[in-house]
Amino acid sequence: MKITWLTLITLCFTPALFAAQGEPQAQKRFGDSTCLPSYLALYDTDKDGVISESERQVMVRARDQIRDKLCADWDTDGNGTISDQEREQAQTKLCTMITQDRTARFTAADTDGDAVLSYAEFILLPGMANKLAKNPDDTTVLAIFNRMNTDGVEGISLAEFLAAVQQCDQLRTQARDGTGLGE
Repeated sequence: MKITWLTLITLCFTPALFAAQGEPQAQKRFGDSTCLPSYLALYDTDKDGVISESERQVMVRARDQIRDKLCADWDTDGNGTISDQEREQAQTKLCTMITQDRTARFTAADTDGDAVLSYAEFILLPGMANKLAKNPDDTTVLAIFNRMNTDGVEGISLAEFLAAVQQCDQLRTQARDGTGLGE
């Protein structure tokens, strides 16, 4: 019986797969096809909500230029190779830039300037606002706020905010690399 179902499924989908392979895939739509993520919208020069092949090529060239510039910046001795010491310096510089960016986002969200994110300020952060826009009764936003507020004092301090974001980065890295899971 399993072989029959497998054969039937294969017969049903094989023509569609061959037909799809014959069609050019010069354009790719994202999301609901009405808008692109901001990092892709920069390359949608004709503003049609689609990245065409020529727009994709421009995007690839821009990525390559950024990579080449970073490598040149990291290769401080100019020998064409990034040593362990140069890699370490680049990582330190990158971590500093990330912390500065996160601090700026925290400061922008702290609308009353008291160096603490209240729940009212926290829910205005883009990720939290998007969750609540999809489901106003979403209790996970409050749970996230409470988990980030590790000292129990009202609101989230900059130190708590940075520690929580860093912890999320570490968990994401562990999940991607397959390390630390199940320990």
